[in-house]
Amino acid sequence: MTVTDMPAPHTTVTQRLVGQSSARGEHPALVGGTAAWPGATLSHAGLAAALQAAAAGLAWRGLRSQDVVGVYVPDAVSYVLAVHAIRAAGGVPSPIGAASTIATMAGQLTDCGARLLVTADPLVPAALSAADGSWVRQVISFDEAPGTVPFWSLLSRGLQPPAAAGPADLGLMPYAARPGGRLQATPVTHAQLAAELARLAAPAPVSSSDVVLAAPPDGCAREYTVLLDLALLQGATVVAAPADALPDAALRYGGTAAIVPAGAAFPAGLPVRPVTVAC
Repeated sequence: MTVTDMPAPHTTVTQRLVGQSSARGEHPALVGGTAAWPGATLSHAGLAAALQAAAAGLAWRGLRSQDVVGVYVPDAVSYVLAVHAIRAAGGVPSPIGAASTIATMAGQLTDCGARLLVTADPLVPAALSAADGSWVRQVISFDEAPGTVPFWSLLSRGLQPPAAAGPADLGLMPYAARPGGRLQATPVTHAQLAAELARLAAPAPVSSSDVVLAAPPDGCAREYTVLLDLALLQGATVVAAPADALPDAALRYGGTAAIVPAGAAFPAGLPVRPVTVAC
């Protein structure tokens, strides 16, 4: 095989996000959520820097390529930061539904072999209890909660470019409920994540002028993740908004689109186009 015959390197979604966000400067990327002070805004350039700094901090904490890390957070902003920081460090995020019982969480964390878990208030007590019943040895929180490592303390180890990964490497490890309530891993590769982005780009068009209200993670991790990525890759602003507070958030932030769970009641007359997350 000659050099010209070599396949082109695969670019992960996280690598794309960091590269594109770095070039977008101070345009707002993430607003609100428990990952920041109420109402705080993180720019696209700030997001790119935070992810690279968190990657360095996670690596210093022992995260290695293809290690699985639990993600148990209550809103879209902390979800974006956790998922992409883990990927930037070469790890594989495993989202946990906010409605999961402690026993279910512990079972998922044990099954995927996670040694780290990322969480945020008000889910910290349940996260710590689940960690005690699994192999998890470090709980990282967006709040300075006892028994956890503050997420923002990871950002003091310099910057680390997002890790490279092959198209067949895992990029997400969601779990799905099977008959009887048993959870089963449904791993997603980096190539599959890229394909999902391409598939959803047409039916869910987003531009840099959009302000996307995002309800909390609802368990449909694969599509929820891709819709958030689609918004950010197009330069939009993502606002963390509880599903029952969409009207207020739309007025406060000038929302133009919303990522909502399938079956959620969407207020009539709200000048926001809904993008439904379907499992």
